[in-house]
Amino acid sequence: MVRITRNFSKTLILAVILAFGGAASGQDLKSALNMTYQQQFEAADNAFNTLIKAEPVNGKYYYYSGENQLASYFIDTANISFKEIGLKALDRFNKGIAANPNEPLNYVGLGKVALIENKKSVADENFAKAMSFLPARKVKSTLTKPEQATLLIRLADAYVQIGSKDTASVFGLLRRAEALDSKNPELFLLRGDYWFYTLNNGSNAAENYKRSQDYSPQSTRARVRLGQLYTRIKSYQDALSYYQDAIAIDPSFAPAYLEMGFLFAKTSQPEESKKYFKQYLDLTKSNIAAQRRYANMLIQTEDYKGAIKQINQILAMDSVSYNDLNRALAYSYFEEKQFPNAKYYISKFVVNSPTEKITSKDYLYFGRILMKNGQDSLGIIKLTQASALDSMNMDLLNEIAAAYNKTRKYENAAKIYKLKIERTNGSTNDYYRMARAYFDAKMWVSADSALAKVNRMSPEFEPAYLFRARVYSNLDPDTKEGLAKPFYEKLLEKAASDTVKYSKDILEAYNYLGYYFLVNKQYCESLMYWDKILGFDPANENANSALKDLKSRCPEFKSVNQQK
Repeated sequence: MVRITRNFSKTLILAVILAFGGAASGQDLKSALNMTYQQQFEAADNAFNTLIKAEPVNGKYYYYSGENQLASYFIDTANISFKEIGLKALDRFNKGIAANPNEPLNYVGLGKVALIENKKSVADENFAKAMSFLPARKVKSTLTKPEQATLLIRLADAYVQIGSKDTASVFGLLRRAEALDSKNPELFLLRGDYWFYTLNNGSNAAENYKRSQDYSPQSTRARVRLGQLYTRIKSYQDALSYYQDAIAIDPSFAPAYLEMGFLFAKTSQPEESKKYFKQYLDLTKSNIAAQRRYANMLIQTEDYKGAIKQINQILAMDSVSYNDLNRALAYSYFEEKQFPNAKYYISKFVVNSPTEKITSKDYLYFGRILMKNGQDSLGIIKLTQASALDSMNMDLLNEIAAAYNKTRKYENAAKIYKLKIERTNGSTNDYYRMARAYFDAKMWVSADSALAKVNRMSPEFEPAYLFRARVYSNLDPDTKEGLAKPFYEKLLEKAASDTVKYSKDILEAYNYLGYYFLVNKQYCESLMYWDKILGFDPANENANSALKDLKSRCPEFKSVNQQK
């Protein structure tokens, strides 16, 4: 699958701050901010560059341009490297400081990048610099009260967006902002986000979202947040109503369509889900992250042909930056049984991916793909690598053992079943499969030990007696000692419950016992078993021949089948 982490909440948090008017002035800036808000990151980047060119000393343009870069990262943190995005954002913030050192927002931006990179001392230093622009004792600020509130909210947002549990800092900053601008809808939206996404308190989140909506009745953002909240508690009809309200207010509000796509996917309505994902994709235009989400949704709904088409369209635009799409193509081609294509793309993904980015599932698919391409031994190696990364996946151990059986490496298969038993204490079936692998490896003692365990665990399990009998038959090839005799007799006892189901096993037991008594010159007993065979198979040549040849050696024998 395409690994899309749903960091959409964090993108929304960022969009909250970008969208409100106190941050900057001018219709052109609002339009650029709205592009970020609509997740049209490439278009927003071009718009900010135009603004900067027209007014190069306006520090706010650089700041919001940097935040646009961060927004493009937070929408898909699983597949987008922060290193490149972080460098671009830092470049914008530093240029903003160079253009206007008295714009505090760019110091907030530097601090946020440091927080994301887990450089707390650097973050604290930049946040302190930003805070120095706020009024202090006997020192007035050049910022208006709404601008001061914006700065405090932006500082709080930096903590909220990384999921910080430093509640004292977050709530402290928001309380100070509220004292300056008590009806700021974005403040309550951010506070709701913190309660919802970080502290998992839906009640407090809903209260703040509704207050935000009260102060901004046409807010699509608050409605989408409430929809997400109701989706989480599986109140899907309420969630749908909020998403529909958001779309009614602004039909171009792409995040609402995205959330509706997820909602319909959760409620097993794949066609509706695809429809809304497609609308989201159309609205976000050249947003590659959106196209990746759409491809992911197609895979989730098992529309692998559609996913292949969508992914190839993305790769036609950029075949270098999105290596994980090679993985997605490999998975999709495998499910479509196009195994050579699957092998090409999974190989390409692995070659171009850092080892730490390759998951157990990747190795699992790689192994399956190789085996479908006739490379069983290499496939087993990949399956084993998958197991090493997911040691508690017992189904995967079964798959590895089955692969060893397929390649007739039975002892290796037995070792895998033994490993599974050690990790799980083992079921009857696990011991039986291990015994069968030992049997096929002609490791008779080990096979018998495992089968004896099956007998103790499930005394009525007939196949275990059959294979114990076969084990001892192999240990006594001339049958003189009759080592298998007690096990074939036990088999007959257990098989009596369903003679139709176990007819082949019963015939095998009769054949062995007939031959055993023949070898030991107990002709009447031997004839009895050959006669029983005729009850199942009247045309059986061995049985008919034995009756004919041995009757003279046991004249008192009376055939039950002939009497019938």
